[in-house]
Amino acid sequence: MARRHQILRLSAAALWLAVTCVAQDEITLEQANARTGPDSAPAAEGREVRVRGIVSSKPVWALDSFYLPIQDKADYALLVQAPLAELEHYQAGDQITATGTIVRRGGLPVLQLKELHKDGAEAPPMPKNVPVPTLASFRYLGNLVSTEGTVASIGVNAGGDILTITDRDSQLMVFLPKTRRDNTGNSFERFNVGDRVSVTGVSNQYCPLPPYDRYFQLLINDPAGVRMLQRGAIIPPFLLLTAVLGIGLILGVWWLREHRMAAQRKTMKSLNTLSEQIIAASSSADIVKKLAAVMPQVSGASSVRLYIYNRRTRMLDRVSNPRDTESLSVNIEAPVGPLATGASLAFRNRALLNIPDTRRSPFFKAGAKDLPRSVMFVPMFAQTEVMGVMEVAHGEGIRFFTHEEQAATQHLANQVATSLKLQEQQSMREQLFRSEKLAAGGQLISGVASELRSPLETILRLSKKLAAAPDELNSGRDLQVLAAEAQRAAEIVARLVSFGRTEDSEAKPVDINAVLKSLVRFREREWKTLGIDVKVRTSREPLFATGAQGQLEQVFLNLLVHAEQNVLDAEKSITVDASAVGRRVLVEIGYSVRNAEEFPDPLATRATESTALGLGVARGIIQSHGGDIRFAKSSNRLCRFEVDLPLAPVQEAVRSKESSKQRQRQYTTMVVEPDATQCHTIVALLSARDHRVVPVASAEEGVDLAQKLRFDAVLCSMRLPGLNWVEFFERVREKSGSFVLLTDGPDAALSRAFSGAEGFVLSKPVTDKELERVMNAVEARADRGLTAPGR
Repeated sequence: MARRHQILRLSAAALWLAVTCVAQDEITLEQANARTGPDSAPAAEGREVRVRGIVSSKPVWALDSFYLPIQDKADYALLVQAPLAELEHYQAGDQITATGTIVRRGGLPVLQLKELHKDGAEAPPMPKNVPVPTLASFRYLGNLVSTEGTVASIGVNAGGDILTITDRDSQLMVFLPKTRRDNTGNSFERFNVGDRVSVTGVSNQYCPLPPYDRYFQLLINDPAGVRMLQRGAIIPPFLLLTAVLGIGLILGVWWLREHRMAAQRKTMKSLNTLSEQIIAASSSADIVKKLAAVMPQVSGASSVRLYIYNRRTRMLDRVSNPRDTESLSVNIEAPVGPLATGASLAFRNRALLNIPDTRRSPFFKAGAKDLPRSVMFVPMFAQTEVMGVMEVAHGEGIRFFTHEEQAATQHLANQVATSLKLQEQQSMREQLFRSEKLAAGGQLISGVASELRSPLETILRLSKKLAAAPDELNSGRDLQVLAAEAQRAAEIVARLVSFGRTEDSEAKPVDINAVLKSLVRFREREWKTLGIDVKVRTSREPLFATGAQGQLEQVFLNLLVHAEQNVLDAEKSITVDASAVGRRVLVEIGYSVRNAEEFPDPLATRATESTALGLGVARGIIQSHGGDIRFAKSSNRLCRFEVDLPLAPVQEAVRSKESSKQRQRQYTTMVVEPDATQCHTIVALLSARDHRVVPVASAEEGVDLAQKLRFDAVLCSMRLPGLNWVEFFERVREKSGSFVLLTDGPDAALSRAFSGAEGFVLSKPVTDKELERVMNAVEARADRGLTAPGR
């Protein structure tokens, strides 16, 4: 019975197999993967077929399902769709027979499994090396392939991670599917754009809409399917090339900008220099000469002219450049000629007039000769006053003046107006000076009348005596006296004539020592008569200052006369000191008074009738020479005038040459002086000797500096805030060179006690002569290697 049942079962299976074989078609994988029609749809879609193949990879997840890739010996392949439970037992290399229906999933033919049998096993198929351009076709769909490419982009979508690779201008997407429960990050984050990679996976397609001939991809099971071959550049080549081109463009623009800025800076430097020269010009012709020399280089102008307003004639007087042979006066209301018309319009309207092309301008007649091609008329403003018009012409070519050029030219024209205004003021000042000089001359004549009367009376008396008795024995001695008195009278008259003579204002080097000595000799007899003691201390070397000798002479004479008229003390003393401080000439005229505290500042009050020349005018003269006059009180009984002038360049060259010969090295000196005025004077004197000077205001700061630096000399005031000078001396004596004590006045006992081995003593105010004496000794001690006591 059992055998009978077994036979029946075998018969039924054979019958079912026969029926199945009749109902199903067995096709090749090439036929199953075939496409048809214009939309490239699967040719076997909807048919129930049986196929045979070799498993190439374990099941892969995609489109919410699992697929088992199979392929044959001819490298044709197909994906078998089924639940994971039916596919997970199969490994790569298994020979299988699959039965099911051909369906379309994302445009790809897929076998929807009904039955699957394992027929045997063999070696797993190796991935076929296929280039990226070939994978973008139907030929290897479903095959296990390997390819190489360069990473073009990295991303994600709803189904998984995406890596796009390129090769030979073709792109292919590598897709790593993820389940809904997979929340890990992008698996391709370890790669960068530009990396060269090798990818092993199943050739796939996802094209949900017809035609189904696009969107080919590689399907991989895990990130290990992508392997790094070569790390790409940090910056992609095209980005690097773009960056290089961008940097080159930026550098080119920067270079062009710098070249343009350099040209502008050069132009502005030339204009600034020209402005300074214009301000310092002595006449309008000199201004035009300087403009004609510089403007062609700066703006290419062929000619520059000035039209200066004449208030007396109410006309514009043209100041031509050196090439013009005739002058011209322009009637503002009825100008004659195109250039005169343009100048008058710019003057009347107080506005710049720019004519780029004179041939098309209504101001210029057609066919006019000897006219520039383009011209600009610029009004010259001195604050709100129009001083005239500047004409800038270009002889060849049309020239459109930019806003920057117009602004620069307007600024230059204003500088010309300022210079003309200064020239007017200088002319008025010279007239005022001459008027003051005439008044002072009258006062001086009355002041020296008694002095001149004495030699004239002597001459007259001796002349009568010689005429009455020409043969007397003492006539020879009388003739000598007569000659001396005549010479004295001649000198007095020459001085008065010189005082009243119009002075040449041309600046030239003036020896201040010689001027002071000459003035002292001129007033010496009068001072002796008045009982005034005069002490003159000038430097051994000439002191040259640039200026007009007559004007400087009158200023110093005025100060001496003022001192003479205000000496009220019983001592009646006047001191005249001249020295070089830094790059300045310092002249001090001091005189004794009864009570300096009650004596007013003569520079701050109006000049009295007793003053030969107004001190305000004298200050203006000194300031026009680049200097200044100050009034100071040395003590309760002494007042002084301080006049400082810039040292002439020739004097500076001589002093620097002599200084370099005298000193072989530079010394470092500390000055501890709370009084700012005294400190400034001492620093200036030391700087003139090429010392490195460090000024400090307190003893504590000086002690701190002495700990850090080595000083060849320390100059310390006797009166210090905080530490006294004795404590300061004890603290710095071990760490510095010579010590110089600055006292408030001469102190013989202190000088004897402290000078010599201990140091040096200087009384304030410090003079150049005394400082030179002390510093020569200090420098000699430093050169011999000596230091302060106790070292």
